[in-house]
Amino acid sequence: MTLHQAEYRSKLRKEKAKEAIALAMENRWEEAVTTNRAIIELFSTDIEAQNRLGKACFELGDYNEARAAFTQAFKISPSNAIAIKNLDRLNHLTTTSTVRLPKKARKLAPEHFLGESGKTGIAALEHLAANEVLAKITAGDAVALRIVERSLVVESSDGDYIGKLPTRLGMRLVKLILGGNRYEAAITRLSSREVNVIIREEYQHPNQRNITSFPTHKDPLLAYAQAALQDMYTPEEDEGADNSSAPVWDEDDDENDE
Repeated sequence: MTLHQAEYRSKLRKEKAKEAIALAMENRWEEAVTTNRAIIELFSTDIEAQNRLGKACFELGDYNEARAAFTQAFKISPSNAIAIKNLDRLNHLTTTSTVRLPKKARKLAPEHFLGESGKTGIAALEHLAANEVLAKITAGDAVALRIVERSLVVESSDGDYIGKLPTRLGMRLVKLILGGNRYEAAITRLSSREVNVIIREEYQHPNQRNITSFPTHKDPLLAYAQAALQDMYTPEEDEGADNSSAPVWDEDDDENDE
């Protein structure tokens, strides 16, 4: 292979990878599958393309093909953390692998949660569901908030229980919801040990205009944008990524608004 041919192939590979990532960020999963398969035909040992293909197939509910893609990535590199983690996730699924079950969950872009300070917060869920339930959700999935007694639980688009908000935050939001506020939420990070959700106040009742939903010392706007884009839409999910700059609800400030 000449130097010119090598440069051309390298450029082509980068352009195709960029296209595949853009399709994923727009939730165009069927096109993402086609694009990643085209990359793999040209570059059979492209681990990133195999992982992106697995991610796209998973989002479409095609678990058989997702498992095949992640398995191939694992064969290319047995130490690849992304392939290992996703194969483990697929192994927790209890649905029949030969049945294609497209996910119902819609995706919410990180930019959707950017707004006025105090309107958005992130919380780590407690009392998590079993791994076979968590295996069906991915970062970026929109989730529902439901009041159960004085607690606020989080459910998937299929109605499966995922976990519940910490007690004080849950009670605070329950009170605001009963007072007329409305909220929306999405998964921002998950593993078998932790599930984080981001919650946004989409409507504030006039009677509660002086009450901040998420008191915080930090400005959530710029800080959250990078972390959320990385966590919610990058197929190469990195459990070690730093989320410390994201807006986190502050329990101490909560008492000042009660």
